[in-house]
Amino acid sequence: MRILFLGDIVGKRGREVIRDFLPSLKDKYQPDFIIVNGENAAHGKGLTIKIYNEFMSYGIDCITMGNHTFSKKEIIDHLDEMNKLVCPYNHINNLGKGYRIFKCKGKKICVVNLLGLVMQEEYATNPYNAMDKILKDTLSKNIDLYIVDYHAETTAEKRVFFEYYKNKINAVLGTHTHIQTADEQIIDGKAFITDVGMCGPFDSIIGRDTDECIRKLIFNEQTRFTVSMSNPILNGVFLEYNDENNMCTNIERIQIRPWNKQIEKDLL
Repeated sequence: MRILFLGDIVGKRGREVIRDFLPSLKDKYQPDFIIVNGENAAHGKGLTIKIYNEFMSYGIDCITMGNHTFSKKEIIDHLDEMNKLVCPYNHINNLGKGYRIFKCKGKKICVVNLLGLVMQEEYATNPYNAMDKILKDTLSKNIDLYIVDYHAETTAEKRVFFEYYKNKINAVLGTHTHIQTADEQIIDGKAFITDVGMCGPFDSIIGRDTDECIRKLIFNEQTRFTVSMSNPILNGVFLEYNDENNMCTNIERIQIRPWNKQIEKDLL
């Protein structure tokens, strides 16, 4: 099983880099299943039904979310028809599906979306209670692969979650910080990375306009969340699993920066 996971898509530039590079990534990695995190795809916060359908047209199999899931209220009216969307299971709003089971190449893949607690207490309930319930509820479903998008702030929080559940799930892929970490690893056949990174504006502060962030943090000005329109970066990970024992055999970080876009296109 070959799985491609692309990090937090931020605004228009993030959507554009997915559109432009996903075909080449498909050619290179030949993924059987594609997941993206789309919680910031609509103007930097949330997701709309229009953008959801755009992603579906690219051949994406599943969209995970995060703390900004319901920033665009219109999504609430469309949750029933967004049958490839996975919202955080432990979000206090308790809306949408917190996990979904997909059938692919004779395997059952359970994609889970959870929020961490550090600096997200206003959005989240206990993720451990949530994961325990998911495992209990799916016990009779004969799941082959559990892939968890753990949308959390701190490195330690994500690693603790992985260590606690590594004998029960198959991958913990961190999202939320928008900064890709260089700690991808396989432990006992289970995949982990602290943060996959983002697909969005490179010359920015985690996707946001740089000057705006300076005015807010240094001069305490009230500013809007304006998404930068600089050239985009693409971040993701590629996973391979042995079909006989469902153990991860390869995890590869993917990063395509603006300055090497043409080079990467030539190489892909």
